[in-house]
Amino acid sequence: MQSVFGFHDKSRFEVFCYATTPSDNSIYRQKIEREAEHFINVSSWSNQQIVETIINNGIHILINLNGYTKGARNEIFAARPCPVQCSFMGFAGTLAGGWCDWIIADPIVCPPDIVSCEVWRKRMKKNGLHHMSNGDFEGDIDPEEKTDDFVYTEKFIYMPHSYFVNDHKQGFRDDHPISDHGLMLYNNEANADVLWSVEEEKRWKMRHEVFPNLPDDVVIFANFNQLYKLEPGTFRLWLRILEKVPNSILWLLRFPPAGEQHLKRCANDWVGADVAQRVVFTDVAPKHIHIHRGRVADIFLDTPECNAHTTAADILWSGTPIVTYPKYMHKMCSRVGASIATATGYGSEMIVRNELEYEARAIELANSLKYTYETSSAGILQRRGYGRLMDLRKRLYLSREKSRLFDTPRWTHNLEKGYVEAWKRWVTGEEFEDLSNTDIDKSGCIWVTDPDDENSV
Repeated sequence: MQSVFGFHDKSRFEVFCYATTPSDNSIYRQKIEREAEHFINVSSWSNQQIVETIINNGIHILINLNGYTKGARNEIFAARPCPVQCSFMGFAGTLAGGWCDWIIADPIVCPPDIVSCEVWRKRMKKNGLHHMSNGDFEGDIDPEEKTDDFVYTEKFIYMPHSYFVNDHKQGFRDDHPISDHGLMLYNNEANADVLWSVEEEKRWKMRHEVFPNLPDDVVIFANFNQLYKLEPGTFRLWLRILEKVPNSILWLLRFPPAGEQHLKRCANDWVGADVAQRVVFTDVAPKHIHIHRGRVADIFLDTPECNAHTTAADILWSGTPIVTYPKYMHKMCSRVGASIATATGYGSEMIVRNELEYEARAIELANSLKYTYETSSAGILQRRGYGRLMDLRKRLYLSREKSRLFDTPRWTHNLEKGYVEAWKRWVTGEEFEDLSNTDIDKSGCIWVTDPDDENSV
């Protein structure tokens, strides 16, 4: 989200960025330092100093980008230095504290049915206003009661398209002049067939660089997540797919390197050496190389227990389709892939409802892939792909310049609408539902709408 800080409307919002970790001197940190309106390095400050600074700066809305992760400073939020406090991105789940009012998400990753304020409303309707006892938070049920009805004590700012923001369009382009056609690779006015032809050539060339000894017709399944996201059930599922698509490999990363020998041993024990030898590992690459070589994969197989997050956006930017399974209603990290896939506009072709569909979809897409070879007018041999998988890939690639998933300025402006509404509810007292006239027929969450979506057919 490195560009978000600079994309805010400075005529309406004054943005302060408090850095709680020392600079790593990366280009990403430098960009944020350069573009944020106010950047304050507080990594060496005490919690008290930071709290007092936030109060003195007159902050209205404070965003927690860490949650329960390494280096977090949640004590600052527990001190309630400002009226409205939100959680976003760093931690995929509830913070379960009265010091977090809102989570910025979308209804796919965090369905309304498991939000405490929405469950509270359902009970209000069923039992009547005078038969409700509340918990520790306004307009909420008791977070310690014996029930599985809800997960999130926070309310939600529901973003359109996807809550997941990325910076691929700004930071990971590979534009270059096309000598044969005098066009820029991402010129929106260029002929789609020309752009796709160039991309196919780049894919073929890079495939030979990454896998120089791999036959051209082998299907490459891939997953680039850290290996802790892979549990035995999913690995068995992937091995079954390899068994049923004999002309395929599974491309994983040594992430960490120690995982390779254990997975190879399990594969050999479970399905035998013939299939196990088709599980291939490569080293982790620098970010820009990692994103560009994602185009080499044919299908990205997501991990259902904990989905690809940034990696899913990386792989879709390259045009590679994913197969993802939002396995649990209550587990945000298992639903992120579905959120990201939906924002491309082609989610129905990549999201499945269970493991059987997952296996069937992966096999069906792989078996649809066909190639022909043509000689160009310049006498160059070119490979051309066909079939359902290649058609989906072409649509993902050619639409990415206008895709909602990669439109960071649009995402930022939609987020600002959520901020405005959250602040309004605090000012008017609507947020304090126990003390105000609550409309129980209205959602307690904020649903941000995109005007272009409203005007679309």
